[in-house]
Amino acid sequence: MLLAAIAGACLLAGCGKGASQQAPDASATMRADAQIERVKSTAVARKPAAAVTHSVVARMDASSDRIIAEGKVHLAPGALSDAEVKRELRAERRAGAVIPSGESTESFLNAQSNSTGPGAEAQIPEVVWNPRSKPIADWIIPILRWAHDHGWTGTVTSGYRTYYEQAQLNAAGAFSAAAGLSNHETTRYPGGAVDVTDPGQLINVLSNYHGPLKLIGGVLGPVDPEHFSATGD
Repeated sequence: MLLAAIAGACLLAGCGKGASQQAPDASATMRADAQIERVKSTAVARKPAAAVTHSVVARMDASSDRIIAEGKVHLAPGALSDAEVKRELRAERRAGAVIPSGESTESFLNAQSNSTGPGAEAQIPEVVWNPRSKPIADWIIPILRWAHDHGWTGTVTSGYRTYYEQAQLNAAGAFSAAAGLSNHETTRYPGGAVDVTDPGQLINVLSNYHGPLKLIGGVLGPVDPEHFSATGD
């Protein structure tokens, strides 16, 4: 009986176990778990956010897209993508067109600096029908002079252009031949071209011109009515 009482007392008192070996307190365990979860949450909150990657398909680079979004520039309807422009440049080179090397803005700027002035076989006539001082192919000048003397009252708005100037027109979305293929970029007959005001009047006046070289307009119709060249295109 005494042994049974002692055994019961030992069971209740945890005899044979150290303090560290006693059964854990359930409420203390729950408090510890809650503290661990709070630490984890704080660590996650302080962790730098991972970089977000986007799959972007665009016609221009990110900086250009940003400028366009700000409304600083306007893309002409139907503007070509970079890939399309490069493909056309390759085709023009295969066709024999002389195109500045490189595909950067700097290459075009260099092309402009290397082709300043009126070009070979072109002059800038200081006359009333050339108020904008446009360079004009030599063979066109006497024809326009004759036309002015015989009733044409218009003026020249464009004559010889550099490759760079033609490329600017292309980029602006204006109707124009591709840079490297325009008659405006050449001066030797049958190359060479001018754009004029009062084109209908000039066509009528030139119908009476009997010189050896012909300056023809109206071929392109309403698309480019002011354009005149040896072939009209």
